[in-house]
Amino acid sequence: MTRRPDALPTRTKSSLAVRIFVSFLRAHWEVRRHPLPLAVRRLETGARRPNYYVPPKRLGNAVVGVLWLSPRKPRCLFTALVLYRLLRAQGDDAELVIGLHEATASKDAHAWIEIDGVDVGPPPGRSGHVELTRYGGNGAVTP
Repeated sequence: MTRRPDALPTRTKSSLAVRIFVSFLRAHWEVRRHPLPLAVRRLETGARRPNYYVPPKRLGNAVVGVLWLSPRKPRCLFTALVLYRLLRAQGDDAELVIGLHEATASKDAHAWIEIDGVDVGPPPGRSGHVELTRYGGNGAVTP
């Protein structure tokens, strides 16, 4: 069996999995103790810049893959917060977006990440949701 040319080395995959898990714990910690705008701002800082770069969509898939190994499946907000933190740490200008599905009367919100207006996940990403609010790179809220 041959490796894909863009496959990450095993050591990098392991490091990334640990960073995802630690970021998940940090996201829970921040959201429990602070209002969401402040929690997002705090998640932007303190993450060490990795010595590798993972393209945003691929990183989103990795976040989902690692977090779905846990016994309790994470909600989209926490999955998006983890992706947001990791993208910001590697230098991407990510924004957290929260919206409602356009075709239903449900008030269940959904969260995803965008870079320069492009949905980068985590899967399923925007998927028919209309933006309600956006938390930018500076932690500012845009209604």
